[in-house]
Amino acid sequence: MADHLDHLRIKGFKRTSPFQSTLSVRQPAPPPRNRSQHGHALLRDIAALKAKEEKLAADRQQWELPTDAGMAIALHVSTPEALDIKGLEWKRDGIEVLNTHDHGDTTTIVLHVPEGRLSAFESRIREYLHKETRTGKPKHARLVNAIDNFRRAAFAELWTDDREIPADNGKAQWFQLWIRLNDNPTQALERFSELARRFDIETESGFTQFPGRIVVAARGKLSDLERAVELLDQVAEVRSTATVAEFFLSGLTPAEQADWVAGLVDRTNTTPGDANPPFVTLLDTGINVGHPLLSKSLDKGDMHAVDPNWPTTDHTGHGTQMAGLALHGDLTGPLSSTGRHDVPHRLESVTILPPTGKNPPHLYGAVTQRAVEAVEAVAPARRRAHTMMATADPCQGGLPSEWSAAIDQLAAGSLRNLDESGAPTGQRLFVLAAGNVQIKDWQDYPDSNLLSPVEDPSQAWNALAVGAFTELTEIDGDKWPSLSPIAAHGGLSPASSTSVLWSGSKWPFKPDVVAEGGNGSTDSKGPVDGPESLRLLTTAHDMTKALLTEAGDTSAAAAQVARLASHISARYPDYRPETIRALIIHGAEYTDAMRAGMALNPGRNQKENLVRRFGFGAIDFESSLNSSSRRPVMVVEDTLRPYKREGSSCKLNEHNLHTLPWPAEQLAAYGSADVEMRVTLSYFVFPNPSRRGWQSKFRYPSHSLRFAVKGATETPEIFAQRINKIEREKAEGEENSSGRNDPDRGGWLLGQHLRSRGSVQSDTWSGSAAALAEKSDIAIFPVGGWWKEWTNNEGEDAAVRYSLIVSLRIAETLDADLYTPIQTELGVPITVEGQS
Repeated sequence: MADHLDHLRIKGFKRTSPFQSTLSVRQPAPPPRNRSQHGHALLRDIAALKAKEEKLAADRQQWELPTDAGMAIALHVSTPEALDIKGLEWKRDGIEVLNTHDHGDTTTIVLHVPEGRLSAFESRIREYLHKETRTGKPKHARLVNAIDNFRRAAFAELWTDDREIPADNGKAQWFQLWIRLNDNPTQALERFSELARRFDIETESGFTQFPGRIVVAARGKLSDLERAVELLDQVAEVRSTATVAEFFLSGLTPAEQADWVAGLVDRTNTTPGDANPPFVTLLDTGINVGHPLLSKSLDKGDMHAVDPNWPTTDHTGHGTQMAGLALHGDLTGPLSSTGRHDVPHRLESVTILPPTGKNPPHLYGAVTQRAVEAVEAVAPARRRAHTMMATADPCQGGLPSEWSAAIDQLAAGSLRNLDESGAPTGQRLFVLAAGNVQIKDWQDYPDSNLLSPVEDPSQAWNALAVGAFTELTEIDGDKWPSLSPIAAHGGLSPASSTSVLWSGSKWPFKPDVVAEGGNGSTDSKGPVDGPESLRLLTTAHDMTKALLTEAGDTSAAAAQVARLASHISARYPDYRPETIRALIIHGAEYTDAMRAGMALNPGRNQKENLVRRFGFGAIDFESSLNSSSRRPVMVVEDTLRPYKREGSSCKLNEHNLHTLPWPAEQLAAYGSADVEMRVTLSYFVFPNPSRRGWQSKFRYPSHSLRFAVKGATETPEIFAQRINKIEREKAEGEENSSGRNDPDRGGWLLGQHLRSRGSVQSDTWSGSAAALAEKSDIAIFPVGGWWKEWTNNEGEDAAVRYSLIVSLRIAETLDADLYTPIQTELGVPITVEGQS
């Protein structure tokens, strides 16, 4: 059987059914209170707030500001899990949650309360004191007992950045302001900017819009900003602006570069722009288009800048380096080969970083939006892998930023333009570098990697965040007798950041995958970035000095993942961005070095640390691009409607059951032979990044999906009852109708809990071929998201897209063909790459 077979596109083989979750959550009770003492203490807090409200009105009158603006108050809650935060948004009273601060065992909830509406709390507290429910409990007891106290919110409680509030040095500084949005965003910004100027606060014209918020960059003295935030009462959160990380460059000048390059140019088969190829869109420092290895794949009309005053050519060298890797990969292989070198994709470039000596932009989410608009204005229908290596400060805990959420929003597409199934359109693929560990810290490898969190914006849910591993370990001992490589073959690159320090279970694992990022070396003097044999070879920007240079780290790794994305898109031009992301992850594998030190039956902590360091593994071109007879890959692209509106509430709606065409007979014949099944689910979410608790209404993702696979010993009916409450209730009283866990859960590498983070989930089941023969049913079902709780939103009844990748793999030692039975059932002729 020939290798390099096309993946198998699955259409049909699906049943859609009404769905209810089998999970139930019990909200704990608030702490017991002395009714009279607690109620009267809270009334005294309200009285003090009313006095401050009167003082605010007087101050606003003095500043000739609207006197009915309201104010921000803070609720201290000692048992936060007992209080439904979304239940504090009382629309009739105009009360809105601005943000929350989690202090471990306690939480501070910051609310906007319109002028005169403190009475909404006061009336409920008085009813708590004097009225009972039908069961004899104080009215509103759950709400009132959960609140420890009320107070006026200080500026520090509107500061939601992980970094400390900067010192007030009497000089103007830049800040991010998250402004409450109730109407047209442009008008809201104009209104805020006009009033802020009275406090000597300058705002930039660009902004990023999210549900209920616009984010703007503002410059002023800290003391002036504090006064403006208090008196204007339009700001929900204040954060610092991003500091962009430094790019690390070095040179490589081999003596015969010109001859090498000329030979490769002659052997390179490029793709013209009118052939509708995919593009790698580099959001970087520009590209020098005259390089002989780039010029045939990059038109001058495809070079842009977010600021018309910036050059589109490369002003630092980084963009040209990344262009070479994104187009050709590590040039060491193509240059040393004598065969044809195919490049099925082309390049676009947007300069997003200013020339040396100018101040950087302050809202990188808005800058990224402008970069996307620049290329789409010229060619809106192109298939693209938007690729960015610029990063900012380390991301603490996986929390979203204006930048990462803007990327999630761009990737998710538009709800205003739906396809024939009612799903959003205009999805985009983003590939991001995870950020680098500084060279000076390589001497502490690998501890320095574990202590260096991935950098903003690579925590974006919908983007492919790329870390670095390395297989480059050879050093010329005669030339460098004192140097030894830092990382082992197949191990983590010394430059790669990780998410090991992230805690909690709300956020995705990052990076998603790793790719070759080069190695470093060390001797008695400390760590070295190189020598050249430990780095990747790429194109140089200053051709008067050299045609080739070295590169590495997570930037180089991200460029290679973008190249893989474009090769997949060229091979399968109809695949969605969600599918391309899924195939990159699905083809990735853990090396022996990555698994070193893990127990034979690793525990949850070991598995979690594996994913936090390496994502889902090192990319593999062959596995992502090709099926084989022993490893068929099935691709499902489908939709479902996760939620439905019923009266004033929104509920879970439906799930899809995919009964895939399965080589059951062949698998059963192999009996106890060891096999693997890998499942990857990929979808894009719409973000809700304001820090209002990230629960219920305020969850970050618009919707969440999960997959479940039928156990080998389960009947289809029992499987349906395991995942769907509706099916379980239908079977009440029948044998085996009660809920149960996956009987094959011990065979999964990660398991349901670990794999269910974020908007891409991938897991591998290992077991016998006979058991796999019975596992052809895979369910896709919804769980909660902010669409389910947020009334009158565009997405509450929308369909959502997802991509499901399923592969089967049997040992090379067996004379097996699992591909043909599936292909036969589908009625699709076998197509081999390069043949028709």
